[in-house]
Amino acid sequence: MPNTRIPAAGEAMPGAEGMHIITGRFSRRLILAGIASLPATGGAVAAPRAVPVKDPLIDAIAALRAGLEDFNRNAPEDDDEAEAYAEVSYGPPMAVIEEWERPAASRQGAIEALRLVLDEMSSFAASPTVPPLVAAALAYLEGMPS
Repeated sequence: MPNTRIPAAGEAMPGAEGMHIITGRFSRRLILAGIASLPATGGAVAAPRAVPVKDPLIDAIAALRAGLEDFNRNAPEDDDEAEAYAEVSYGPPMAVIEEWERPAASRQGAIEALRLVLDEMSSFAASPTVPPLVAAALAYLEGMPS
């Protein structure tokens, strides 16, 4: 005698649409529909932008460069008058940098400091090892991604 399956019918039996849950089998369509109905919490997120850092060292160096430029353009010919003009043009920002004790707050601040050092070394004597070492450090920092 063949073993024939006859589906049960009646009000007490679930319909065919609900059988997948009762039998422990989930259709792929129902799983995908359930996933699609969930809110997208892991969606695409924009990459954070680099937040510009306020670096007071950059401001101090810019003030010194502006003072030096002013002095070079407008300094009187007389030595005493030129010395007095230096005290009001680049003197104050130079004093700030001469007393500087904090680290640079940004990569750009470190770069600007090394650039100023190279500029200063072209005017004033330094150990022969200093310019190439400063130039090497500066080139490394300038080549780093921002």
